[in-house]
Amino acid sequence: MGGIQVRPATLVDASAITAVHCSHVRTWRRGGKGEPTPYEDLSLYDRWLHGGPWMSVETCAVHLNRWLRAGHTVLVAEVEGRVIGEAEFALNPEPPPYGPALHLSLLFVHADHRGRGAGRTLVEAGAALAQEHGYRVLTTQPERKAEVFYRQVGFEPWLWLREWQAPAVGGAVQAGPAYDDPYPADAGVVLRAGRYQCGRQAWDDLPFHLALAEHQRLRWGRWRTALPNGGTAWLGLHAQPLNPSQADGFIWAPPEADLEPLVEALQHLAAQLGFAYVDLLLEEPEGRDLATARGFEPQNDLTLWRREG
Repeated sequence: MGGIQVRPATLVDASAITAVHCSHVRTWRRGGKGEPTPYEDLSLYDRWLHGGPWMSVETCAVHLNRWLRAGHTVLVAEVEGRVIGEAEFALNPEPPPYGPALHLSLLFVHADHRGRGAGRTLVEAGAALAQEHGYRVLTTQPERKAEVFYRQVGFEPWLWLREWQAPAVGGAVQAGPAYDDPYPADAGVVLRAGRYQCGRQAWDDLPFHLALAEHQRLRWGRWRTALPNGGTAWLGLHAQPLNPSQADGFIWAPPEADLEPLVEALQHLAAQLGFAYVDLLLEEPEGRDLATARGFEPQNDLTLWRREG
């Protein structure tokens, strides 16, 4: 496709970005799985169930505003003035090997324009943006069906992870609330558990930001704990919206810190918040050894990809 232009997005683009995402939904359903229902008759939450905050102009604008105010970047691809795709990038200041890098959190092209070069153009614009920030690395976590595309645009798999289900267990925890702490960019910590995206994005996404009644009932928390040999770690829990008795768990800690007591602390915190289970996405092989020893149940496998240069 010729004539593709890329530019930074603004809040004015919320409607066009929503149209890009909604183009992939063939049938709208109440509750995400119920009877077919006209889009106009669905609540904002019902629309969110079909793909996140991008599925309504109202929630998309809230998401864009938060993302841009956090210092991240949204790029849109246009043809003849019409937005046909978007890409969202997070600046990730984690220490090596996870960063510093520009993390491609999301790439979406309108259903009518897929396979015509818009996705590749957005990736190349992201690579140029990374160089502007002095970064040589792009990272992403693609869906399985998109892996062929990401290999074609220069990404390779580099980090293998497995999700484990751990029971919530009662017990005392030496940790203080850190709900309002800024991201600890200078603390030498990396995301040791919960790397669904990058460390900085996981931190920013931990709270429920949309003022939807269904989200405001969900529990989340962030805590700070001192490590035995000095230094600090942060622990996070985020209820799974479709299964609120379970939480996703997150640990930001120095690379050399012993992970097992931090995992145990998360299990205790999960019990205190009333969760039954906490899902922990851990790197292989460290995660397998720890989870097997503690009797956790394996769930899903994920792969992170990176592009250098």
